[in-house]
Amino acid sequence: MKDPVEIVRDMIKIDTRNPPGITTEAVEYLSELFSSYNTRVYTKEEGKDNIVIEISRGDPTLMLASHLDTVPGGDELLNPVIVDGKLYGRGSCDAKGCIAAIACAAMVDSVDIGLKLAFTADEEIGGVNGLGYVFERDRADAVLIGEPTGSSMIGVLQAAVLAIDIEFRGEAGHTASQDSKEGAIYRASRYILEKVESFRSLKGDFSRYKQFFNGLGMDFEIKSWQAVFNPAMIRGGIKRNVVAPKCTVCSDVRFAPWISMEDVRNELYDENVDYRVEGFLQPYGVMSDSVRVEDDTKFLKIIGSAVESEGLKPKAVFSLGVGDTRHVRKHGIPAFYLGPGGGNMHGDDEFVYINELRKVCSIYKKIISMFRTF
Repeated sequence: MKDPVEIVRDMIKIDTRNPPGITTEAVEYLSELFSSYNTRVYTKEEGKDNIVIEISRGDPTLMLASHLDTVPGGDELLNPVIVDGKLYGRGSCDAKGCIAAIACAAMVDSVDIGLKLAFTADEEIGGVNGLGYVFERDRADAVLIGEPTGSSMIGVLQAAVLAIDIEFRGEAGHTASQDSKEGAIYRASRYILEKVESFRSLKGDFSRYKQFFNGLGMDFEIKSWQAVFNPAMIRGGIKRNVVAPKCTVCSDVRFAPWISMEDVRNELYDENVDYRVEGFLQPYGVMSDSVRVEDDTKFLKIIGSAVESEGLKPKAVFSLGVGDTRHVRKHGIPAFYLGPGGGNMHGDDEFVYINELRKVCSIYKKIISMFRTF
């Protein structure tokens, strides 16, 4: 059996940077690694291959999943480097370390449940061609998704996401005679400065969530903020020497499931501003979607016990990030995140801790052995 470090190094050398997010070579590598098992390749868009590996058939069925694509980066990041117990390289942390831990955990002598592995494309741009496509065709009773949470951290809740364009109007005129403070861009700038800070301070009552997870023997943690306003792009103006009459701020607004849409609307409101909603993604996670709390509870108890078996205190974590669990949970199937921790995710010095690779591999093995109680 290959060591997880060797698998991560092999995977880093395979270019899956997205765009373009071509995963064919990575799927071929995994097909060879699991050549003695039944494998299925699903492809919605050319070059964006997904692979499902059927380790065993049985009831109940567990799926361990993670994504093959990575964010962009220089060619030098495809050269894995080990320094002081850290493995560096593009995707080492997000999420090829997760893939390696899953692969090693699944290579066991016997399994008395149904066990599938799913390694998929395009998570970094929404997962529609990846797990979203695969899970429509290849189901399981529960899914654990490898993301670099850290060995004691279980991703249980993710934010609502509001994509909204905010249009500002101002008084146009020549730079030499018109006060730029009356222009749309200055007004937008003041709005941005105010809302970035006010959304970071926006809070709600999460006591019911905390009580639920504490009842399972888990701490409950909020990663970063409960809400955030990101003025991602700004468009406007006519020419350099004209005070802008109009501009649009394309914004990404994220908030916890215990913060109401009414509170978000009130926080966004400003006079003489027009709003256009471009998209909305509901929050996903425990007590926030269509998955039965009983099913989530059963799965979380298994994951929590597996974490405790490594001498760790399990922590349930809310994040403003959005990932692949929504492609599973929308079908009423429990899905959570857990994977080996690292650092500087998406940065040029991204890394995964080698001891985390091995620790999470052991946790995954324990989850597999306990899943028959689901």
